[in-house]
Formats: sequence, structure tokens, C-alpha cells
Amino acid sequence: MSLKDSIQNTEQAIIKSLHAKREGIDDRTGKGTATEGIVERELLLPHLPARFKCLKGSVVTASEPNRQSPAIDRVIYDPSSAPPLIYEESHSLFPIESVCGLVEITMSLDATKLKKDIEHMAPVKAMTSRRVLVPLPNSKTKVLREKVEALSPRSFIVGLPVDPSWNPKTIPEALRNIQLELGDPTHVHGLYVLGIGFFKTVEVESTAEPMYRIGAWTGPDRLLRFTNSLRQALDRLGRLPPGWSYDLQDYVNGQYEILAE
Repeated sequence: MSLKDSIQNTEQAIIKSLHAKREGIDDRTGKGTATEGIVERELLLPHLPARFKCLKGSVVTASEPNRQSPAIDRVIYDPSSAPPLIYEESHSLFPIESVCGLVEITMSLDATKLKKDIEHMAPVKAMTSRRVLVPLPNSKTKVLREKVEALSPRSFIVGLPVDPSWNPKTIPEALRNIQLELGDPTHVHGLYVLGIGFFKTVEVESTAEPMYRIGAWTGPDRLLRFTNSLRQALDRLGRLPPGWSYDLQDYVNGQYEILAE
């Protein structure tokens, strides 16, 4: 058996498992938990670079710590940058400083649901400010508190199509038109429609380049193209310079005072 055949067989096994859970579980919450677990176990965890983890949850910023984003099916975060503010396997709360990727998972994907998923991630995509502690020059202990602008989290959508015969030529058109309609910050890094194809929004360096062009892999290698794109998108995220640290102080109000000197 060739590697390509093996990859295709793996995809078919995942599709079969997802269909079994979708048809066999009546409870909506239970169905969602089971199918999301399959995608996490089979498509996400084996392909995340070592420093990343993923959990279901919401995201907040220090400027509005009480305003939580909609629940994201899987938040990809870097625990070496910052831990969750609230850790719970079923639903955690993340500071934007630790968030690197977003994955929405749907078992009934069509153009309408695709737009809803993209809109669902948009509030987190818009969170680009980060609070950092920067070493003060010529000091071993003192730091400056600063706010910096960073790239928005990478975003991916994984779904089973409502119609298994959904034309792979119309999917990229839908993905592009939705992004053109919604505009920033809705850049979708990748859309994996199981059994049909992996669709990628082409990166641009400047506004002089056409926005939201969509590339596609619709052959039996589509699963590999998704996992490879996910890994590369995360691998290319930079780290803070040596001595810098993300600053979570402003997520909760408090009064600091020196009580002994």
C-alpha cells in the first residue's frame, strides 16, 4: 500500500467514525463532544508542534477581561507563553497572550454554516494587542510594561459536508466571497472539508496583492495538506525576545503595596 492510499484510508476511517457518532448519539451536547473529540484526537493533537496544546474555550483581552468571546471548539494555545486564566477540560478561559490558533468543527457544513463559523471566530481574530514586560536597558531586574500589536490567531475550519457531492469548485468561491463580504479580520488559514478537499487562503504581503485568493487540494492527499498547513502555520509563529514575558496583571484589578521595608 502506498502512503497516499494510507492517508486516504485514514480519512475514510475518520469520516466513518464521525458519521457513527452523528447518527448514534441523540443528545446535541453529547454529539458535539464526541465528534469534536475525534477531530482533536485524529487531526489536531498528532500534528501540533510540541509547544502547543488545545482545549475548548473562550478568549478574553486585558482591556475587556469580563467580555468573553464565543466558545471556540478548539483553542490552540502555548502554555509556555501564558496559562489559561481558568483551566477546565470542558471549557477553559484563555488570555489572548497565549492563543495561537482557532479551530471550528462542524458536522453539517455548507456555505451558510461556513459563514457562521467564520463570523464566530472574528471577535478573537480581532484581538491583536498583547501586554508584555520588556527588560529595562542596563538593568537586571527592572522592566517596562508595554502593549504591542501581534498577528491574529491562525484560524481553521474542519467539517463534514451536508452534501458529500458538494462541488469542490464552488467551495473556494464560497470561502472567498464570504471573506470578501466580511472583510478584516476574517482571514481563514484553512478549510478542510472531509472527503472533498483542503482549501487555503493565499497569504499576501501587501494590499497591492489580490485578497482572499483560495488554493485547493482536492485529491486523496487532502488530509495531509490540512495537517501540514496547520503545523506550518503554528511553526512560523514567532516567540518573544529573550527576557520578555507576557503580562497578565490587568486581567484582574488589585492593589499592590509594600508592607515591609
